[in-house]
Amino acid sequence: MRITDGDWTLVDHDFHLKRTVWARTNPDGSQTFRTDYAVDDTIEANRDMRNAAEKGWKGDWHRVASIPLNVFHDRLAEASRQGDDAYISRFLNDSDNLAFRTRGGRV
Repeated sequence: MRITDGDWTLVDHDFHLKRTVWARTNPDGSQTFRTDYAVDDTIEANRDMRNAAEKGWKGDWHRVASIPLNVFHDRLAEASRQGDDAYISRFLNDSDNLAFRTRGGRV
């Protein structure tokens, strides 16, 4: 059975990792692969943490975000390695990335 999503054809689905790999053939004959990750559980857990969070900062350690590993690797790993906290803060405060936050307010 062949499963498609428009021009994309399903190559692999891993139920445990919640990862789906798709491929399409380009007009020049090359192939492009797309990997989709289900992040609904992470986003829901982050929302629940935000809703349950106490107001104000207490203690020495604060979890401010939970980010899927593929997003961390693609967008934040190098900044983390270099200690670029300003870039990480901009990423977490960007309106497209607020779902990864576990605390309200700005980081």
